[in-house]
Amino acid sequence: MNFFVNLVLLRSLFLLGSFLVSLSHALYDINGDVVTLTDKNFQEQKVVLVEFFAPWCGHCKNLAPEYKKVAKNLKGIARVAAVDCDNKMNQAICGYYDIKGFPTIKLFPSQSVPDKKNPGAFTKKPKDYQGPRTAKAIVDYVLGEIPSYVQPISDKRPTKKTLTIKEFLEKDNATLSKAILFTNKERTTPLYKSLSVDFHNRMLLGEVRQSEAEIINKFGINSFPKLLVIPAGETDAVEFDGKLNHGSISEFLAKYAPLPSKKSQNKKSGKSKSKKSEDNEKIKKDEQPIEPEIFNPEISQMQTQTDLESQCTSKSTGLCILSFIPLEPEFPESVAENESNQIILRRVKEELHNDASVKINLYFSWLNALETGAQKLIKDFKLSDVYPTLMVLNPNRKVFQPFLGPFEDVAIENFIKEVIKGKGKSFAYDFQVDFGEVKVDKDDGIKSTSTVVEKEQETEPKLAEKVVGDDNVKTKHEEL
Repeated sequence: MNFFVNLVLLRSLFLLGSFLVSLSHALYDINGDVVTLTDKNFQEQKVVLVEFFAPWCGHCKNLAPEYKKVAKNLKGIARVAAVDCDNKMNQAICGYYDIKGFPTIKLFPSQSVPDKKNPGAFTKKPKDYQGPRTAKAIVDYVLGEIPSYVQPISDKRPTKKTLTIKEFLEKDNATLSKAILFTNKERTTPLYKSLSVDFHNRMLLGEVRQSEAEIINKFGINSFPKLLVIPAGETDAVEFDGKLNHGSISEFLAKYAPLPSKKSQNKKSGKSKSKKSEDNEKIKKDEQPIEPEIFNPEISQMQTQTDLESQCTSKSTGLCILSFIPLEPEFPESVAENESNQIILRRVKEELHNDASVKINLYFSWLNALETGAQKLIKDFKLSDVYPTLMVLNPNRKVFQPFLGPFEDVAIENFIKEVIKGKGKSFAYDFQVDFGEVKVDKDDGIKSTSTVVEKEQETEPKLAEKVVGDDNVKTKHEEL
């Protein structure tokens, strides 16, 4: 009997010791802000950012303090997680996502897409993060990738992107509750965007800015921010009076936005349907109001003549914003700087998307300033040779306007707004916009382009030096 007890005790101590050893090799506290993922809970987590690491990896150890800052700063905005690929239980996950080096950081978007490998199924297609491994850079990247389902509400300046307060309140009135945030901020906060993702298809989230005096007075708003919920089928609003953080607000909204039950979902998925019922469903589907336009933060890369035509010159309306950013993939510093510049462009793109006064289509693209096609365009349009640089092109009117300021989000945003208003000096061009034919000079082997239109050289001011900010994360994002 004593022998059996001792055996059990030794076995327990061995297991405990093994557990403690495994914890000593871990980079993240199991109760910390970074969520620890395994093969069992990977699909269950609503993950936005995932680091694939190995405990013995020096770069992973260096990243760990910054990654913890990321998780703390994005708490309530996006889920930050990590997978230990050195753990045999997780090797299937790491193999599935083709992890070949450590650390590898992947961003999983909020939306699922059809899985080509498994017809009828959906999956999340991750994107590799290749920017600087600092908390600030990673946080900025994630914030730029969060989509927004927030519906702008405006009686003062109605546009194709906004709804009047009457239209918003009448939309799906009997089936969906509505939340309205009254704010004195000019831009939708990351927290409210995150909530719009969490409650997408469960509740309509709208936003009214302080300048909408009539709507403000109608609801008796005297301080900002103020969050109200109008339950489905009702007219009276319920005011949120809790703490302004993700947990409290999410708990409040969940009371009026119940998850669809499995029973109701099963009823909808019958094995066979009559033609009449299918027709009725089609009518109902056609009658559904159009959802708020989903912001796509991606900046498309323009590499070929086909890209140039599809992303810009073939557009019947709107303006092309072409950014020339150098990229040398073999140098990590160049890759990091390129990603930082694209983060700036994503910010600008989002701000202009959310600006109700911008009523024109804007097509953002970036070109590797060191490649031949981009060099030809820079020469054709006599753009600055100090990179990164940018121009706005109107292919229908055959005019363009070069950007001459610092490559910073506020400066670029103001420049584009001025172009939209017709301010600033635009230049006409009478040549075909193309990448040209690439050929090699037999004498020196240097690549050059044909069909370059020669013009008189114009002296233009150089771009101001880019101001590099503090790399520490100072902004608290969990606020309305």
